[in-house]
Amino acid sequence: MIAKRRILVVAAFLVAACGQGSKPVVPSAGGDGGAPSSSGAFATSPPPSGLPPMASMPPPGVAGSKKGKKKVDGSLQACGGGAGTSAKDPSDHVKRVGEACAAASKMKPFGTLIRGQQADKDAHQEHKLRVEANKCYRIYFATDENVKDVVLVMRDSAGDVVVESPGPALPQDGSVCFTTADEVSLLLAIGSGKGAYAAQAWSN
Repeated sequence: MIAKRRILVVAAFLVAACGQGSKPVVPSAGGDGGAPSSSGAFATSPPPSGLPPMASMPPPGVAGSKKGKKKVDGSLQACGGGAGTSAKDPSDHVKRVGEACAAASKMKPFGTLIRGQQADKDAHQEHKLRVEANKCYRIYFATDENVKDVVLVMRDSAGDVVVESPGPALPQDGSVCFTTADEVSLLLAIGSGKGAYAAQAWSN
């Protein structure tokens, strides 16, 4: 599941980051025990595994996609920030949040309402969405009250992550805009619980 995988990835990243402050001295091939160099730093040999260095983190607003990028908008974050993702009627909740943000986003509903059922033991569910060039989008989503944790991820046709969110909107603090037409995938994963969900795309 996406939510659990995200926790494992973040944990691994923190462990790696913490370890950088106290790197062990590796003896050099010459057997000098890691003697200091002329600059005063200890010389170390490459790790035996030959692993490449960690890839640099992408800048804010970019999650790896070359087709779509997040556009931050404080007014959108404010209009949907306190809505939450859990409701007795997910479809009605999604409609009300979208309408509450309509003036700030200058968007209208795009495509049909997505509905489904999912449990935390199930694999994530995937829904396709055709997006247009030079258009921006925001996805509103919710679950019923039996679900305690949910994540929605958008991937482009190349499989790259465009943006992700724990709700109630994707992205939480703006919209995602595309430079080229594409068929994106919306992947929803339940972290805790079992129940119904709904999602609706909006676009300018």
